[in-house]
Amino acid sequence: MIRALLTLLKIGIFVAAVVWLAEHPGTIAIDWLDYKVTFHVGFFFAAMLVLIAIGITLFSIIKTALDMPKNMTRYRDMTYKDKGARAIALGLTAVAAGDAKNANYQAERAKRFLNEDDPLPQLLQAQAARLKGNEVDAARAFMKLMDHKETSFLGIRGLLQSALDHGDYAGAVELGHKALEEYPKQGWILCIVYDLEIKARNWDSARKVLYRAEKAGVIATNKANADRVAMYIAQAEENKARGEEEFYFRNLNKAYKTDQNFVPGVMRLARMYLERNKRKAALSIIEKAWKNNPHRGLVELWMEAYKPERENDTMERVRWIEKLVKYQPDSVEALLALASVQIQDGLWGEARKSLEKAESIRPNVSLYKLWAKLEERATHNEAKVREWLEKAADAPRERVWICSETGRIYDEWTPISDQGLFNTIIWDFPQGRNVTSMALMNHGGLKPALLQAS
Repeated sequence: MIRALLTLLKIGIFVAAVVWLAEHPGTIAIDWLDYKVTFHVGFFFAAMLVLIAIGITLFSIIKTALDMPKNMTRYRDMTYKDKGARAIALGLTAVAAGDAKNANYQAERAKRFLNEDDPLPQLLQAQAARLKGNEVDAARAFMKLMDHKETSFLGIRGLLQSALDHGDYAGAVELGHKALEEYPKQGWILCIVYDLEIKARNWDSARKVLYRAEKAGVIATNKANADRVAMYIAQAEENKARGEEEFYFRNLNKAYKTDQNFVPGVMRLARMYLERNKRKAALSIIEKAWKNNPHRGLVELWMEAYKPERENDTMERVRWIEKLVKYQPDSVEALLALASVQIQDGLWGEARKSLEKAESIRPNVSLYKLWAKLEERATHNEAKVREWLEKAADAPRERVWICSETGRIYDEWTPISDQGLFNTIIWDFPQGRNVTSMALMNHGGLKPALLQAS
């Protein structure tokens, strides 16, 4: 619309000029040397317009001829750029499809059509080389990417992935930290570097990266705290293996301060206190943890700390376990431990009351096995014993230490599983009821205090 109005405006101006010249006739005389030429005004302006048009046309022809080499070069560059972009697209598709031969062919085409310093051909060349198993050429291509600031991250990422694939964790850690220097808030880099530090058992460095990841919101606070506890305990176990008792005690203290209710940490620290004849300190942290987390591992530890004060007092051991029960009167673990002691001391009626209360809260394998043990000792009724053992076979399972990744059951919690997984062992119910008899003996047999979590 605007263009049409401008065209009409130009025509209007031209017509107005013609009309004005027609209404104002006259001549233009040119007197130069011995020549004198007279022109009609209209003819003069018409001739001038023709000369100007001829001049513009000649200028365009000459300029086009002079610019032809440059335009040809530009056309060639555009054509090469299009072909190179297509080669990149086809090459990346080949990489994704695992077609090493086609990926390498497209990488060579892209390299030929695009600028040598262009990062995309180098990236494709590196990926194609990796696909062929030629790590030397791949590393060389990734190193070239690192020469330029705008593509250095691609180079680092490629080398990092190569190091991970080949198990070179030391080299991967170094590259990961270099990537963090350029992109300090990239969540996936923080997670990769954190996992690498864990694999390398660099606990101090791992905690620093964990703090950054937690601050960036990449790792949840509860997960971060759980990992810190596991790292302190892992360090403590390394200290113990090297005979560094003071560092062992110091790291256990740090783990306890991070989470005072984490049973494996409490048990390790309490046993250390007991070894150092600090029984009151051990009992204090056991009681505190028990009030918030009534775990059967703490019951076992409580019984380990038992020290009789009077000889031949058959009720003293019962009173000792009752002291723990009063803090958590509805804890099945505590009631089973109490019933076990009562059975051992011949308090049949009291043992029945404890087992009945535990059964009303949550029946499990250990409960019915204790019922069988009670019948065996109190009544010698073999039919009743078999009945309770049959119930035990179909009873709900107790919680156990189980790897959340593999489902494997462990006798005790460890910061690193047998498969090298970090902090994946949790206190939970196993999936399904079909377990080996060995697992039943370890995690729910006739003993009441049952799972050693140290």
